[in-house]
Amino acid sequence: MKTIFSAIVSATILMTILIGCKKQEATNDPLPPQQTLPVPEQVDDGWQTARLASVGLKEQPLIDMLQYIDEHSDHAIHSILIAKEGKLVFEKYYQGYEYLSNPPGAHGDSILYSRDEQHYLASVTKSITSALVGIAINKGFISNLNDSVLDYLPQYAGIMTGAKAGITLKHLITMTSGLAWDETTYPYGDPRNNVTGLFIASDPVRYILQKSLISDPGTVFFYHSGATNVLAAIVEKTSGKDLAAFAEENLFTPLGITEYEWERFNSGICFASGGLHMKPRDLAKIGYLYLHNGSWGNQQLLTQNWIDESQFAWISTPGSPISEAYGYQWWVSRLEVKGAMQSCFLAAGWGEQFLILLPQENLLIQFNCGYFTDPKTVDPLDLVENYILHAVN
Repeated sequence: MKTIFSAIVSATILMTILIGCKKQEATNDPLPPQQTLPVPEQVDDGWQTARLASVGLKEQPLIDMLQYIDEHSDHAIHSILIAKEGKLVFEKYYQGYEYLSNPPGAHGDSILYSRDEQHYLASVTKSITSALVGIAINKGFISNLNDSVLDYLPQYAGIMTGAKAGITLKHLITMTSGLAWDETTYPYGDPRNNVTGLFIASDPVRYILQKSLISDPGTVFFYHSGATNVLAAIVEKTSGKDLAAFAEENLFTPLGITEYEWERFNSGICFASGGLHMKPRDLAKIGYLYLHNGSWGNQQLLTQNWIDESQFAWISTPGSPISEAYGYQWWVSRLEVKGAMQSCFLAAGWGEQFLILLPQENLLIQFNCGYFTDPKTVDPLDLVENYILHAVN
């Protein structure tokens, strides 16, 4: 009996030891990755939020991207947003300096950016002004992009002579007017910079249109912020409304955009080519329109025809580091997704502001950054190519 009892006890002890060993072995085994990225917070702003996996995006490339950014403490990335299938699925904000306009690009206070913080959009503003032109056409204020500038602004006939008289709205919106312009030789804020000249001029439109013609209209792409402001003047003239008021009535309010700032020239008119400050989620709504047939909820704000024409490659852009062609104040390019090249179009602004749209994937990628005067240590476009597009299943 004692021998049998001893054997039972010994067996029980052995089993306990073996079970303990198995538990220890399991504890030492590497665990499967458990990290999950947070879903953007659902708030009452019109955006539906969702998990990455629900729209076919992988987490790991984005986790790797965040680690890469964290390894570069001197980066000036302020925010990254990703929306797919019409849902906001990724949202990340960082500490950075506020933008100061005097002098342009100077450092303000260091703040933690957030969805409630307006960010300077620089030339992304051009793409929004383009949308306003499309709305003005749809509402009948402007009849046709092939109309001459002088059809709408006849008061400048005295300086729009010869070939300049043939400059059309389409030449302006595709940056092929042929009018001279220089905003690169001297820094913004320098009176010799033509953008700075817009702030100084008593009549910014005259300041633009009196420039000499350096190429035949419609033949050569030449980056021209002045052209955007002439388009804005035509929207104002035909609608009878200030540009900001026109935007608020026909674009911003329908999208639920209630807080924004639009800088103005000393003459009082809106800086249509680069003066908007907007919250990140609100800017993303503009991109949503272009990916969803111009509609937001049950409101049709842009026509599909305008969207198609906006992203069409009207003119090649030789030498551009970000695109192959230009549309209606949108850059037109291609990106590699899942091993194949896909068309994309993007709004881009000074300091590395980007709103990138890939229609085939129904994908929106947005960056706000602060590389106005600081060296670019983490390139947003590299993040797109090396990480974000690798998340697409």
